[in-house]
Amino acid sequence: GQAQTFTPVVEDSIDFVITGTTTSSHDSVAMFLCAPHGKIEKFPIVGGKFKVTGRQPRHTFIQIGDNAENDLRFIVDETPTSINLVTGEVSGSELQQRFVHCQMRERDIDRVVEPWWDSLGDEEKDRIIDMRGGRLSDATAKDSANFLKYEDFMGDRDALVRQIIRENKDNVIPAYYLYVHHSNLNYEQKREFMREDAPYAHHPAMERPWKAYWGMILQMNITGKTAPDFEAEAPDGTMHRLSEYTGHSQYVLIDFWASWCGPCIASFPFMKEIYATYKDRGLVFLRVSCDKNREAWLKALEKHQLPWTALRNPARKGDACDLYGITGIPAVILIDPDGKVIST
Repeated sequence: GQAQTFTPVVEDSIDFVITGTTTSSHDSVAMFLCAPHGKIEKFPIVGGKFKVTGRQPRHTFIQIGDNAENDLRFIVDETPTSINLVTGEVSGSELQQRFVHCQMRERDIDRVVEPWWDSLGDEEKDRIIDMRGGRLSDATAKDSANFLKYEDFMGDRDALVRQIIRENKDNVIPAYYLYVHHSNLNYEQKREFMREDAPYAHHPAMERPWKAYWGMILQMNITGKTAPDFEAEAPDGTMHRLSEYTGHSQYVLIDFWASWCGPCIASFPFMKEIYATYKDRGLVFLRVSCDKNREAWLKALEKHQLPWTALRNPARKGDACDLYGITGIPAVILIDPDGKVIST
């Protein structure tokens, strides 16, 4: 499976044209590759009309937005496309029309929820997010009501995405939705959609979902087994092995992170609370950085004053990230007192 390639064939590049209308008062639309992401190009809006042209490999996903919250994604193909960015009225190939219609179904859900979300204050929004992450210890009845409404919305969104993928297994549309939403799918759902014989299996957008899927399978395979050993560097330059800390009648929590990772840094206050609660109760914390830049790692340790054991294991093939199926950070591995992986 990991031998699959996702590089678009340059010789298969084609010229494309997308014309459209918008009510935006801005002077241009922005176009960029969106799965994976690419650089932004601007095309003028004249009299409410615009024309986007370019050359890309066939079936590349691009996004066009008018800077007035009217954004839609398109599939590069030979058939000229015409679009109204505001209403979603589209003409073009059957595949293009189907893709835009999928997005308009998403907009229908968003239109119901967005007025409610916009009515909330920043603090209320933060409390919902904290509650979702299990970081809100003083939740009120209002917090709970807001949280349930938010969860209902996310559930509807996720269900629609799964339905769209199932309805389009005969084309490349699932590649976009799996690129964006793969982290919201459980193993059974991924196993249903990650098919090596699917028309979308080798699309460049699928590289990230495949890596995440392989990582999930690897983590399932190592759960219940002796934790794979690896070597990592301490701040003083000495080298240490994971096996120095595991199998000594204590739990070991490995937290993979990096100095450049915003979500990792945002987790520090919460992780410090966990550390303070359990450090004297048989839990060893190992903060394993994936930083390739040693100086950036050391500066981050100094800046954030992390009180637990810090090690660095740059992402190189065959090292910690590969051994533990880490395809995104932060990521946490829990090892039991006997040295076996019990949670990933």
